[in-house]
Amino acid sequence: MATPKIVGGNTPVEDWKQHQEQENGTGIYIDVDTSAGNFTKTPVYTANLCGRDSMWTTTGGNTIYTPTPKGFRIYVRWQDGRPLTVDYAVSHDWYISWMAMEA
Repeated sequence: MATPKIVGGNTPVEDWKQHQEQENGTGIYIDVDTSAGNFTKTPVYTANLCGRDSMWTTTGGNTIYTPTPKGFRIYVRWQDGRPLTVDYAVSHDWYISWMAMEA
């Protein structure tokens, strides 16, 4: 059995983008680049929203979208539906801490 490859990292704080959705309101997203892991197939990813404060009142910070060997996307919004802006995330030093495992 091959030894699993495990790689982790943190996204830059300033890489958030604005996202608008009719049903769920205004939120933000970040594309997580995992290409430095040189994965040959899509690994198993885990992720967490990190920063200085207020992360506990959000939803989506650990949900992986469109995973590939090169990365994935995370969408975040406030649980109560208030608009969430990129400026807020950046000013509170939000980032995604992630781990990937390829068997």
